[in-house]
Amino acid sequence: MAQGVAKPTTIKAAQLMAVLKAQNYRCAYSGRELTPETASVDHKLPVSRGGTNDLDNLAIVHVDVNTAKAAMTLDEYLQVCRDVVRHFEQRQSVAG
Repeated sequence: MAQGVAKPTTIKAAQLMAVLKAQNYRCAYSGRELTPETASVDHKLPVSRGGTNDLDNLAIVHVDVNTAKAAMTLDEYLQVCRDVVRHFEQRQSVAG
């Protein structure tokens, strides 16, 4: 199989609903409340980076969070988030 193309995996809607329920209908990364309009499935390790479509590589997240994460790994994304917060707080302390 070509690099960046994960093997097809059959995941049932009931499995995703069980994950969503276990997450208390909240984004796995941000804690934002999820609705049918805002819920999105993310690959923790993107398929383009060798990730699979297996359930243990998937997280249900807010669509805005998924858009921001793009093709980053979860660790890369979390580091970017920490950098943004740290930078913002430093700028606020200088301005204030």
